[in-house]
Amino acid sequence: TVGVEDRPGLTSLRAEGRGIAVEAEVRRPAHDALAVVVPWSTRHFQYTLKDLANPVTGSITIDGTTHDIGRGWAVLDRGRGRWRWANIWNWGAGSGVVDGSTRAIQVGGRWTDGTGSTENGLLVDGRMHKIGEDLTWDYDLSDAGARWHVRGERIDAVLTPFHRRRAITELGVLAVRTHQAFGEWNGTGILDDGREVSLDGLVGWAEESRNRW
Repeated sequence: TVGVEDRPGLTSLRAEGRGIAVEAEVRRPAHDALAVVVPWSTRHFQYTLKDLANPVTGSITIDGTTHDIGRGWAVLDRGRGRWRWANIWNWGAGSGVVDGSTRAIQVGGRWTDGTGSTENGLLVDGRMHKIGEDLTWDYDLSDAGARWHVRGERIDAVLTPFHRRRAITELGVLAVRTHQAFGEWNGTGILDDGREVSLDGLVGWAEESRNRW
């Protein structure tokens, strides 16, 4: 079972399953989020919103042993619209505190190619700095320890994995193949005013997902 309770500035999450229970509270600061509309045609579109660097606290109980989450970060990924039947996307995100500054990275690609829209940006102390260019992704799915490198004119960041996840579902014409790497980001980004900021130590993930639905 899963329960979600939204209150002003706070979301409470509760989930229970066989041998596991999760309780978490996500604070929702009044900061910028990245929202874009990706057009497929003159009639079809997909709206996506990425809300980064939301502080989360709580606990996870596994087989009767409770583990404190400590200080973590949550990302809200919200979408509305109509997807194409077959899609491939890259997505990466990470949040943390660098030099006393709350920062987050949001990068994506492939599914937005040729649409004129991108979902790339840097969040620094509550302000989103949108990156309009398409980014280059380098990674090797055959190597579980391989780093993921994302770069462009305003961002150069590498994710070093500490955990990998693969989820594959094949149901005839419907299929999902997702490869995710969870780890630590290191690199730099350039803000709207030309300042360069460090992204070292941001914790998050990078992924490739291929879908038919």
